[in-house]
Amino acid sequence: MISYLTGKVLERKPDGLVVLIGGLGLDVHAPAGTIDKAPEAGEAISLYTYLHVRQDVLQLYGFDSSEARDLFVKLMSVTNVGPRLALSVLSIFSPAGFIKVVNEGDADALTIIPGVGKKSSQRLILEMREKVGMLPDEGISLTPERRRPFEEAMEALMQLGYSRQEAYHALKKYPFEEEEPRVEDMLQFALKSVDRGTSKGA
Repeated sequence: MISYLTGKVLERKPDGLVVLIGGLGLDVHAPAGTIDKAPEAGEAISLYTYLHVRQDVLQLYGFDSSEARDLFVKLMSVTNVGPRLALSVLSIFSPAGFIKVVNEGDADALTIIPGVGKKSSQRLILEMREKVGMLPDEGISLTPERRRPFEEAMEALMQLGYSRQEAYHALKKYPFEEEEPRVEDMLQFALKSVDRGTSKGA
């Protein structure tokens, strides 16, 4: 798997870049934002990449962040979503913007993507909701040791019937006093937070 590369821009194309590495010019498909941010020909560039293997065809895709690359891979796991459509999504939405749309269930917002109608946008939101994780723009930063119990607590809350967004908001203010908190403690905190919110709204 080719997951990262550094080389020089040889050519900018409408659908990607040609990157020169060790005397070889690699054809790298990329979303519009990555192409726009790419430097001029002859200058150095680094990309997070994904090698897509399809029968006897190898296609390399490049992104300016690991978040964009990882979202691209998750998008392709959705029914009827291939590399072309996944690139279209990332050409219109930033990873944070797309995740926000998914968490808010805003199917109409996705219909601006070429080839995506109302039904396909609803399916995309439904299938991506459990893949994209928590909202990235809520000002929370977790170490790997804290992320694991945080996500396990989120999954437990969703099994109890809460939406991903409700679970996230119930957990995001948890007072991390230990490097690796217990999932049970986080669940108790979240359930009390939800109860308080319900009482205030009553």
